[in-house]
Amino acid sequence: MLLLFYLACSDTAYAASKRKKKTTAIKATTTLVETKLITVTAEGTAPLGDGNKAEASKIARQELMRNALDKAIGSYVESVTKMENFQVVSDRVFSQSKGMVKDVQVTREWIDEYEILHIEAICKVSELTLDSKLGPAVIDALGNPRVMILLDNPTAQSQTQKIFEKNGYMIINPTHAQILKEIDLDAARAGGDYSKIRDVARDFHADVLITGRATARTVNAQKIYGQTLYAVASTVRLEAVLSDTAQTIGSEEFSWRPSRAKECSFSEYEGAVKGLTSCSTQAAESIVNKIAYALTSGAAGSLPGRTVKILLKNIDYRSSRSLQDSLANIQGVTGVYQRRYLNGSELELDIVSDKSADEVADLLFELGIEITGVSNALVEGSKSKE
Repeated sequence: MLLLFYLACSDTAYAASKRKKKTTAIKATTTLVETKLITVTAEGTAPLGDGNKAEASKIARQELMRNALDKAIGSYVESVTKMENFQVVSDRVFSQSKGMVKDVQVTREWIDEYEILHIEAICKVSELTLDSKLGPAVIDALGNPRVMILLDNPTAQSQTQKIFEKNGYMIINPTHAQILKEIDLDAARAGGDYSKIRDVARDFHADVLITGRATARTVNAQKIYGQTLYAVASTVRLEAVLSDTAQTIGSEEFSWRPSRAKECSFSEYEGAVKGLTSCSTQAAESIVNKIAYALTSGAAGSLPGRTVKILLKNIDYRSSRSLQDSLANIQGVTGVYQRRYLNGSELELDIVSDKSADEVADLLFELGIEITGVSNALVEGSKSKE
């Protein structure tokens, strides 16, 4: 009965299956999927020193690989968004670069008048492997940005959150927060009132807000021997915006519908969950690293380096400006950004540097700030009483 049910739902699928079996019986074949490669020309150099050419060649090849990787990162990221000053990220990627450079063809090798060995080569870098290493390195360098995900469907919400958590983002869950008692968040999402949603994201100190739509509809239902088989089409669209400026830094949309009988479902709910899970996964995986790249671009107003958020209380405006100037002049600090100053006493800053949250807390303590809390990328405190 189950076989008859399958055949009745999709004669085409059955015929295709028969053709496939017939072909397989004649000759088994294997399909190899090649990764897209980025081709760059790079050069590495090293001094001969005591005349040990083998050692110099080893050093020159290491520099060659690093330069090739830098060029490939620039080439790849340029296709997504412009990333500026990404040396910190590049260093992190290079430290785990095994398997990324797939081919090195040396085109020229020479020793100049200053006893410097030069090696020039054409290198091919795996785009797929590069992205899998580059994205996490960028996210880590940014100090694990805080993301709030607010979608209008629980399945899409849950699956999108899983992808972002897996990739190292800090997820802010608003469902237990007191502020949600003050607005009808469900109504805001249903009505597309993104201004209210952005207000929530800002109030919870989220760097990025993920919003979007998730829809599922039955496109076909066929009843066979008392059992109904449903074909449910699903679509998920994700949009990432900076919480402070509402600037869109990435968007993705994926759709899915059953193409074979075995992809159909025995209930509309089951079909919707299956489709929305698939679409959410594809959309989230496609956008997750692009958000990281955008956060390091000049357009997003940030610089590579670990970003630590600072929340201070009981600090007057004059003291807040003095503190920012002092932080900006510390070695290793590449940027100090005032997010907002509220109520004449509350200051929110982002400090971008090569320092951990604990090290930033030590700096603040030396500048007269009482530290009340330190986490992975957040330091809380208040101005010491003089």
